[in-house]
Amino acid sequence: MILEFHRQRDNTGPSLALDSISGPIYFLDITEWREYSVKLSNALCSFIIPSKVISYCRNEIACNKISLSIPSAYREQSVRWFIRVLMTVFLCIKACTSETELPNHIKILAKTLQLYMIRTFRMVLVSKPTLLTAFREEGVWDLIFSENCFYFGSSVEDMQFHIVAEVQNEDINGNTEPTDSESLYLSDVNILQLEAISFLEYAATLNENKYNLPECSALLEALEHCIYDPVVVSILLKSFRVILQLATEQTLVSFKSLDVITGVLKAACQQAKELQNFSCFPSDDVISSGYGSKIENIEMSSSGKRTEYAIICIELALSLFKEYVTISSYGRILILHNPDCIECLFNLFQEKNFRKHVLEQIFALFRLPPSSKQDHAAKLQLCSKYLENFTRANEKEKVNSELLVDLLVNMREIIMMDRMYYQNLFRDGGCFLYIVSLLNGTFNEATGEQLVLNVLETLTLLLEGNDASKASFRMLVGVGYQTLQSLLLDFYKWLPSPSERLLHALLSMLNEDVVILVLNILQKSSTSLQHYGLVVLQQLLKQSIANRTSCFRAGLLSYLLDWFSVEERDDTVGQIADLIQIIGAHSISGKDIRKIFALLRCGKIVAKKKHSSLLLTCLSHMLKEKGPEAFFEFDGHDSGIEIKSPFQWPYNRGLSFSCWLRVENFPENGMMGLFSFFTEDGKGCSAVLSKSALVYEVMVVFLLTQNSNF
Repeated sequence: MILEFHRQRDNTGPSLALDSISGPIYFLDITEWREYSVKLSNALCSFIIPSKVISYCRNEIACNKISLSIPSAYREQSVRWFIRVLMTVFLCIKACTSETELPNHIKILAKTLQLYMIRTFRMVLVSKPTLLTAFREEGVWDLIFSENCFYFGSSVEDMQFHIVAEVQNEDINGNTEPTDSESLYLSDVNILQLEAISFLEYAATLNENKYNLPECSALLEALEHCIYDPVVVSILLKSFRVILQLATEQTLVSFKSLDVITGVLKAACQQAKELQNFSCFPSDDVISSGYGSKIENIEMSSSGKRTEYAIICIELALSLFKEYVTISSYGRILILHNPDCIECLFNLFQEKNFRKHVLEQIFALFRLPPSSKQDHAAKLQLCSKYLENFTRANEKEKVNSELLVDLLVNMREIIMMDRMYYQNLFRDGGCFLYIVSLLNGTFNEATGEQLVLNVLETLTLLLEGNDASKASFRMLVGVGYQTLQSLLLDFYKWLPSPSERLLHALLSMLNEDVVILVLNILQKSSTSLQHYGLVVLQQLLKQSIANRTSCFRAGLLSYLLDWFSVEERDDTVGQIADLIQIIGAHSISGKDIRKIFALLRCGKIVAKKKHSSLLLTCLSHMLKEKGPEAFFEFDGHDSGIEIKSPFQWPYNRGLSFSCWLRVENFPENGMMGLFSFFTEDGKGCSAVLSKSALVYEVMVVFLLTQNSNF
């Protein structure tokens, strides 16, 4: 056949040998060999479709007309035979591979045959969709997406064969697209890859195809194989999205069975990782696929171009992820229970350009209501992964303060979705250790205080109204928050003085453990900030007996006396004395009384008559203060007095209840319970209190009997 083909050439000039090998091909130059390869491929494909229509059959109507003239049984058998023959042919071509590359003439033949094969397969499937089963049974996807076809290597020096421009300008459906000068220089392997993906995409979205898992599986394997190539990965991701849009129901089933989204996110993570390394890559055109093969793509001679392709790839992956969880009713639940997906999302979160988009998806997972123990466990794992990012951002040589602040701000938003639930969930995930550890780092002056303020705001929200969280945090940092206090004071050693924002953050967090910390910060602050902080603290003490009790238990009086003994400014001493008077009038220990008398005998204090006079005035007011020596404090949450001794109602000898009340604030909605005496059968009395009324209620159960006369 080769000799016959050579005789038909009307060319008497000298021939250019392809390679230094013997045989008939020695008589063919490059152009002749290409034309011969086309004729050979056309002849082989003619066993399925007439050779004269392979080149011009471009639409479904024309293909259907051809299919009517070919018996169905013959066409199916010819398809099966054709695939088996091609597998054998490509194995033989593979055997010709040396340690370097295939000979040029073999490469031209292989690529021509591959292109004609894919185009013929598509024509067959367009004319007879039911043959998809035969294609699958013969392993068509294993054939196309293999080292012999889809991953078939080429080199930059490869010359284009004459059908390249034709394929680019006119697709199989007859759609003509203009091409620029750059597109004409795409390597032929890209054309093959595009044709292969297009064929698979068509097969996966056929109306007759109610189960496209084989096609999705082939596409996923290609994605894993080409994970280092952003151009091919981008094409594959686009194809996944098209299949999801055009064949939604069956594709969702396939995605779930194959765990496609995990593969998509892993591909995005690989490209995110490569973004950091592209600047170190040599400016060649070869990208290793990691599987021993090399894939040639659009020329990427600069790291900037590679970066652009990687960014596009990540954007496509996130877009596909978003569309999947939007379309699928169970998509987010599956993601929540998939540790690999969660890991990938937080890896992408590290990239600043995509942080906002990834955070939207993470927030959506946190918003899912936990409907089972498995959901709760998955959310706990999600919280743990979120907290691990604090360590990742804080373990580098230079602390990423901006990322840490973003994490803290977003964490507060998550907690506000369901305050009590996420307080407990983050506590169980060990959040306090992660957050407090942020203060034990190296900061710069510009962002350091912002980080400290966000740490305090986050801790305030985590502890607010949650006794279990307060106890857990106290176990970590010690009574009086000693560890937190040490870290904050170390932080402000290299700053001029604490700011008003820091004081507000601590006052928002105020409880008996924070009181001494506030005073420590005030003592190292500017004069104006000291005055402001002492006035605010004085107002808080005057407003509430509970506040005075908490401050006394925290040792505020003892600290104030120590500060009083060393303070030089008279205006500050006066404010400290006012606080000593308020706390001492409420409660004072023998130790504090001895400390006051010791100060009165101190030569330094005696020398300052004004200071001695202030202390004596404080003692005088403490003696005059009148109030309850003992009281119960009810905060309204599971608080009250319970009488366990049994009694019957109504009680014949009577029952009295008397007390003095001090209500510091009334609830915004409803009324405040004063007492409630009820027996198990519902009899008894109760009283509730509002701003304007006292409501007393008595419940008596009457038994009615009815007599019947017969």
